[in-house]
Amino acid sequence: MHRIVYSLLIALCIGLLVLWAPAGAQQVRPVDDDSIEMEGFEEIEDLYIVDCLLPGEVRRMGRRMQYLSPRIPVRTTAMECRIRGGEYTAYSRADYRSALNVWRSRAEEGNAEAQHYVGEIHEKGLGIDPDYEEAAKWYKKAADQGYSRSMVNLGYFYERGLGVEQDLPTALEWYRKASGVEGDDLMFASAAQEQMKAMEAELTEALDEAQNERRVLEEQVERLRSELAAKEDQTEADQSTIDTLERLLADADDRVESTEGRLTRLRGSAVEVPEIAESAEAPEPVASDKFEFGRYYALVVGLEQYHYWDRLESPHQDAKRLAEILNERYGFDTTLLLDASAREILSAINDLQERVSEKDNVLIYFAGHGQLLRPEDSERRRGYWLPINAELARTTFWVPNSAINDHLALLEARSVLVVADSCYGGAMSTDPASMMLGGSGPVTEGLIELGLSRQARFVLSSGGLHPVLDAGSGDHSIFARAMIDVLESNSDIMREQDLFRKVSDSASAMIQPLGLEQSPELRPIRQAGHAAGSFFFVPRG
Repeated sequence: MHRIVYSLLIALCIGLLVLWAPAGAQQVRPVDDDSIEMEGFEEIEDLYIVDCLLPGEVRRMGRRMQYLSPRIPVRTTAMECRIRGGEYTAYSRADYRSALNVWRSRAEEGNAEAQHYVGEIHEKGLGIDPDYEEAAKWYKKAADQGYSRSMVNLGYFYERGLGVEQDLPTALEWYRKASGVEGDDLMFASAAQEQMKAMEAELTEALDEAQNERRVLEEQVERLRSELAAKEDQTEADQSTIDTLERLLADADDRVESTEGRLTRLRGSAVEVPEIAESAEAPEPVASDKFEFGRYYALVVGLEQYHYWDRLESPHQDAKRLAEILNERYGFDTTLLLDASAREILSAINDLQERVSEKDNVLIYFAGHGQLLRPEDSERRRGYWLPINAELARTTFWVPNSAINDHLALLEARSVLVVADSCYGGAMSTDPASMMLGGSGPVTEGLIELGLSRQARFVLSSGGLHPVLDAGSGDHSIFARAMIDVLESNSDIMREQDLFRKVSDSASAMIQPLGLEQSPELRPIRQAGHAAGSFFFVPRG
């Protein structure tokens, strides 16, 4: 009897503790096959994002006349497409021709979203090589209508010289338009100035080479003309030689003229980029209650006990500790996945779409095996997360980075940060696009306002496109140990760039004595809709 009363008292105390818990407190929720995240999905293919053609609407005119409108293209999961009576082509990792058929007619009618997707399809490649010129054309059509994602992509094309002539001032202008930044804003100033200086040096060198080549060709053409004038019998070979040299000279003239024009435009635009005023005094910490940061969600994945791949040592400990810190110290609603299959990982990511609003923030942490296919081909290589059921020789259950990015692009969340502690984790984004990373310097009220006003999509990887250490720092990997230390010790509002810098410095200090190389990287995920926003960590209290 006493044991029963004692048990009831314990249960009552636990219930009261739950009632008295601080408002907004969350628990770290484990996921299994019976969890809500797993409902409704039977096969992994159900969870891939597809280009879906929904049935047209039945419309009426007057009392007797009715007709069927054209079918409506959307991007959604294969399961959702089937439920809504839509049509799609089964998922293909390399062939985008079926997707082009879905979007082209709507794009030709002038729909900006459809034009963006057609540009994206051409950028990825129609089962063959990418067509950057065609992609740039469609991005420009959508950008001219104010479609921000196309503005970002067009800025990236001008920054890299893909399908258009490389032009940093034009890239800067498109980035500004996409993010709503005014001309005198200093968001992109530092990165733009650095790139413009580097490009000016590169163009100056190219101009010198072209001018030297033109000078040499002019001398050769002049000398050959003199020799031929002195000859009594000129042959067809002589005339062919001088024709060839004159064509080369004309090409050199064109290169000189083009390079001079680019250099002139660059120097004329550089003065328009504002200088960043540096303050000698450190700014006061910003009070978090001045801003609406939105809710925070985290999906934390740790994979160790692989069926076919080598067992890993630290992901469970890494995932559990980081889930606790995010939940307890930063107020994340945290879901924990340990030793999960491909279906469980994609289903949990898809579940976020039902829970997250446009003002919210999502962090996805992955610790496990990663793989890179076609590493020698930078344009067509593919990165993968390997779930617990990944096979060695077949990629059937491998989770493509592109599939994750497709889900992130559909998320309404204001900011998303993917943290990948895996080999080749940086393959989720290989976009350097330093102008898209936003402003630098201390966190001020102005920087927070700017960072909250637009979407952010980042990947922070433990080693870029290289293998990384699984252990090395007690129970944790070196990268996870650095993450844990930084997040535990932080007491101020912290941006993703500050997290990256501190984690990178800490990890480097731990790796150096081991005589190894491992350099964390932070990159924007352009294909997931990055628009130069920021991800903020806001500690409780």
